[in-house]
Amino acid sequence: MGKEKLVYGKDDVLFAKIEEQQSDTPFGSLLDAGTGMHSLRWIATLGDKGMTSFTAVTADTTMQKNVQDEAERLGVHEGNHIIVGNWFGNLDLPHDQYDTILADYLIGALDGFSPYRQEEMIQKLVSCLKPGGRLYIVGLEPIPDFVEGPANVICKVRQVRDACILLAGHRMYREYPIEWIQQQVEKIPKVVIKETTTFPILYRYNTIVRQLDVGRRKFPLFPKTNLAKAMKELVDELDEEALELTKDGPIKFGFDYVVSVQKTLLDESEISGQCE
Repeated sequence: MGKEKLVYGKDDVLFAKIEEQQSDTPFGSLLDAGTGMHSLRWIATLGDKGMTSFTAVTADTTMQKNVQDEAERLGVHEGNHIIVGNWFGNLDLPHDQYDTILADYLIGALDGFSPYRQEEMIQKLVSCLKPGGRLYIVGLEPIPDFVEGPANVICKVRQVRDACILLAGHRMYREYPIEWIQQQVEKIPKVVIKETTTFPILYRYNTIVRQLDVGRRKFPLFPKTNLAKAMKELVDELDEEALELTKDGPIKFGFDYVVSVQKTLLDESEISGQCE
């Protein structure tokens, strides 16, 4: 039941790259440090690739329930852990360290739950990684404020979506560039970057509308109804612009990335450890 929802590496270029990087090394014990439905559906396929157990962490109670329900539908709930908690608060993990850690858009999401702690996050994840283990950091290169040409509609959509989130009294996500990720990793002793890969993004009309819909869902939370009405007009205009600009095909703009990090093998005296 629910197996039709599984996401295999062949279905997702980012997960395919992680499987390629992992090669013949078993995934072993896996920590999904910022879980969601999509990553869970991929993790559920890794039993054939040497995954022995997984722990999935989210700071959102609704997401925790959704992921728990999905794990039960996929038949992967037994022997695994889906935990609600904050990396910079109360978080009780079932294992001290893991063979593999996935940080799937986690750094960008931190501003919504633990603002101003991004520089500490990768070091914290490394402390949860066994010697010889792999950390996979997946992220989105930040969208600029302006570019020339049709891709500028993506910039405008991002600005309006974020404005809607703020006007609703919520916190935005904040993506970090690939160079920032690399610099943070290079500061940490006894870890090495094994590979960095970028994946160009194709924005179809439906992709753009999903971001506009994030803004639309915030309208009822605006402090003034006339403000929501004016913003609706702007969002609808962007919707029409996006439809026109993508009628002949998607807009190629920006990229996602995967940074593969490995913790070096340590002396015997350093083997034991736990998440800090």
